Amino acid sequence: MALTECANGHLYDTSQYQACPYCNAGTNQVVFGAGGNAGVGKTVGAGMGAGPVPAAAPIPAASEIGATVAPASYNRAGRPDSDRDTGKTVAVMQKSFSREPVTGWLVCVEGEEKGKDYRIAAKINSIGRGENMDICIKGDSTISRENHARLAYDGKHNDFHLIPAESINNIYINDEPVYVPTRIKEGDIIELGECKFRFVAFCDDTFNWKDGVKGEKEK
Repeated sequence: MALTECANGHLYDTSQYQACPYCNAGTNQVVFGAGGNAGVGKTVGAGMGAGPVPAAAPIPAASEIGATVAPASYNRAGRPDSDRDTGKTVAVMQKSFSREPVTGWLVCVEGEEKGKDYRIAAKINSIGRGENMDICIKGDSTISRENHARLAYDGKHNDFHLIPAESINNIYINDEPVYVPTRIKEGDIIELGECKFRFVAFCDDTFNWKDGVKGEKEK
């Protein structure tokens, strides 16, 4: 057997092939001495007479030699791909619910959306006119499309805070301007744009989703 290396780094037997069978797969080749004298000097199509042309084995990179490589179905952390974190942050409270539980409402008492209520979920709720906002107030063009403000429910302390966001317009609680995260309580009037909303708490001293209904001694 006389092995030689082609320009692309493939080793092949020159007694069997006139040219590299890996580089010339699919083209006509001249076969020498395959099976005794049969077919000597005979030009055949690839895959005829001389049998199938073997596929070139991939050459590992120098950095991979001697390294243990995880199967393709596993990620770099050694976990199956099906267990890969999707990057979505899920609140602890939400694990036992099919959807984010309600914790309270904003009820519009003045402005274009008067009479409409908006659900407050157990998380930090974004407020704006955009469809992607958690609390979407469409009727008031003076409210920013995205992140006019945020309304957060804190499940650990069972309370609510109004947080200024990206709007250039002021927001108010009971006619007082809000410039920092501010705690709100049942009955507070929140002013966003030209609308006013009454805050109605569902989670309060008598109930929260973590502890359930509280008796008089637990309050």
